[in-house]
Amino acid sequence: MERIAVMERKELIWQLGKHGHSKDSLEAMPLNDLIKLFKKESKQAILNYMQLAKEDKQTENVIEDNEALIEAQLAEIHLAISGEIIDFKGLYGSVEKIFAQYGLHETIELVLTQIRDGRYKQVTRIVELAYRAYQEKLLDTLEKLFEDYPQQERMEQMKFYGSRREDIQFLRETIQVLENQKEKESLSKIAQIKYGIIKDYFPDSLYENYEVYYEDEEEKNKIIERIMKLTNAYKRPDLKKKKRQVLQHIERVLLEDKEREKEEKSLIKKFTKQIGEAIVSEDEYEFSSAVKEALDKLDERDVRRIVLSFDISSNPILIQQFNVLIKESRRSWE
Repeated sequence: MERIAVMERKELIWQLGKHGHSKDSLEAMPLNDLIKLFKKESKQAILNYMQLAKEDKQTENVIEDNEALIEAQLAEIHLAISGEIIDFKGLYGSVEKIFAQYGLHETIELVLTQIRDGRYKQVTRIVELAYRAYQEKLLDTLEKLFEDYPQQERMEQMKFYGSRREDIQFLRETIQVLENQKEKESLSKIAQIKYGIIKDYFPDSLYENYEVYYEDEEEKNKIIERIMKLTNAYKRPDLKKKKRQVLQHIERVLLEDKEREKEEKSLIKKFTKQIGEAIVSEDEYEFSSAVKEALDKLDERDVRRIVLSFDISSNPILIQQFNVLIKESRRSWE
């Protein structure tokens, strides 16, 4: 036991010395303090190294004018959504190129400038889904760049970057650093050294440091069961291959979609009743108020379906009011 303790001290002092700590001060520290200091240093080592790598660059890449690129993509987007049927493949491709320059909200604003037919909610949702897919694409790229790491370290790294999925700029900069072979090798070496020390000298701390790797499969299976009840779009074997964090994201999106669908059905039922009563009583004011409120809360397509489910052909005033309200609603989005 004493011999192991001596090995631990020598290894820890050597490793911490590489982080700028003086050998004399390290030699004077108790073993427990050395362990605490090592854990603190190793936890941030990879991120610190990446930050240092960026700060040490002698030149900065010049950000080229991307106005022409954005205009070209907006033209493609307009083409993709101007037809009666949306060209989803073309829309996704162009939107993803805009994500390389802008965040989600800015991209939505840019895309909505190309819409003229009341598809605002639908296209907004499409852009949001494309953004999530783009985040996953960046995270997949990072995971490939961590391929040389011990599996435990790789999963811990993905846990960290998954928690930063909303910071697209940070993910892109990280990928840029890691794609440099020299930087990648250095970071991989740090990860391997960290894992090796914990495995060899502090095996009792493996779960504490790599909880993602050692987490209970039972909880993951519970999430899969809930997803299977929400949708039949996934096969169980495919879900089992996904990380728990990805499963949680899938479940959250499905629950949000279900809640939105429930809310939309409730609104359609409500406005069908209000508009129907106004048509039957030929109350022009109530009809106008109900249609206007419905256009604020539902897609134009749904409102048209509600109104046209009633026979208003014999009431030209209601027809005229409805057409005017549709035009006003479209202008408000332009």
